[in-house]
Amino acid sequence: MSKKERNFISKDATIEEIRSDKGFLGHPKGVGALAFGNFFNSAAWGAFYAIMIFYLYTPYTHGLGFPEGTAAQMITAMGACNGLFVIMGSWLADRVLGMRKSLIIGNIVKGTGFLLLAIPPVSLIQGRIFAIIALFLLALPIMGASNASLTGQLYSKQDNGRRDAAFTIHQFANTIAGIITPIIVGQIGMSNFHIGFGIAAFFAFLYGAVIFITQHKFFGYLGENPVKPLPKGALKKIGLRAFVITVIVGVLIFGLIYGKLIGLQGFLNVITSATFIIPILFLTNLFKQTDLTDADRRHMKPFMKLFCAQILIALGGTLLTSAIAIFIDQKINREILGFEIAPGSVPTIYTVLGLIIAPIFVYLWTNTKAQNIPIVKKYACGIFTTSVAFGVLTIPTIFLAGSAPYSMWWLVIYYVFMALSDQLVWPIGSSMVSKLAPDAYETQMQTAWGQTAAISNGIALVLFNFFKTPDQQVYLFPIMAVVLLLTVIYLLVNAKKIEAEMN
Repeated sequence: MSKKERNFISKDATIEEIRSDKGFLGHPKGVGALAFGNFFNSAAWGAFYAIMIFYLYTPYTHGLGFPEGTAAQMITAMGACNGLFVIMGSWLADRVLGMRKSLIIGNIVKGTGFLLLAIPPVSLIQGRIFAIIALFLLALPIMGASNASLTGQLYSKQDNGRRDAAFTIHQFANTIAGIITPIIVGQIGMSNFHIGFGIAAFFAFLYGAVIFITQHKFFGYLGENPVKPLPKGALKKIGLRAFVITVIVGVLIFGLIYGKLIGLQGFLNVITSATFIIPILFLTNLFKQTDLTDADRRHMKPFMKLFCAQILIALGGTLLTSAIAIFIDQKINREILGFEIAPGSVPTIYTVLGLIIAPIFVYLWTNTKAQNIPIVKKYACGIFTTSVAFGVLTIPTIFLAGSAPYSMWWLVIYYVFMALSDQLVWPIGSSMVSKLAPDAYETQMQTAWGQTAAISNGIALVLFNFFKTPDQQVYLFPIMAVVLLLTVIYLLVNAKKIEAEMN
């Protein structure tokens, strides 16, 4: 076999041949394509989050002039909608498009949304920015959790070590991207936000391109077709209903806002309610599927226990792009050697730490006895480090409250513990879902897991109603530390029982 032939997988390759392939760091080549996709995806999101909240509360004309609390709520609401709409994307991947088409089309739509944000508005009309954000939100409904699901399909259910390592590779790719974009876009954003949004669009289009180019070479038939396609004729009916519902909802929202019957806060309250109602309905529908086996239903018990814990982890991530971002801008001394670091560039410290730590965990899960540590204990360890991270921020903000602006070192220590936590909770959680998911519902189970982000955003929206200013938001740090610690205690006490339910 020539070198060129070894570099590609035939479209007619069997699943066993694809899964036994070790062409990318000991993993199937498809993992490499998906890792690059994750890199571009994180670069796009990193560019967006490096500037968006500051764009919202920077005074007009450079920004949009919203209060800090409102800006935090708007970012959180956007995250909530992303989390909710991902249900639609996973359904499309499972029933209509297939995972690969979902990734390609979703990134085209996402890139278009970022591109619209890159266009400077001609006037500061509130509805204009809402329309732009709405277009941006169209990305995730198509992509769903297809990347994680397609990664899971590249391994057998018993290949726990390599699968854990694959998701850690994805985390590593995300981390590399997170180093590049906050530095570049954060500094650019101090003078021109719209260039930063253009960079985000560029990376989104690259993600779609890498999947399009490699789909047949690296994946064979995996992800090409829907796992559980709709019956003939059903697609037209569902499409028509979806179109009618979309038009009705759009007209209703426009009418309420135009008629001043609902304002920004009322709209945010609607989103808050949806973040709890929709995931509950989605999970209920998933658990009621008649084709689930008894083993599948038994696996739902440990899934739900870790699902609840993941909500708290996701809440910590939500605060990173809202309350923590404002904290960096308002409360941290960012001047080094006479040079002021842009607030959007500071999180680069976090991602550099993640870049250093991630290879260590890839090695641990692949080549040492650490891969045999029970999933629940790995996961509990990650939650504990998150608790410690928020405990670190509690020291200056609560016990040394009058000394702001605070030293950057407090933030660095916080980032160290968060980077450690990321390598435990996120890859291990995704791998656990892949292990427990029924074959026909792989994407929807990953989507259900992703709903923790939507619920956490809903919780954050409620919290920001009470913690509106930067001085009030620092009290979230000790609250998070205590709640996370209680969660760790619960998981460790029940670890053996949960592991037994998983197996």
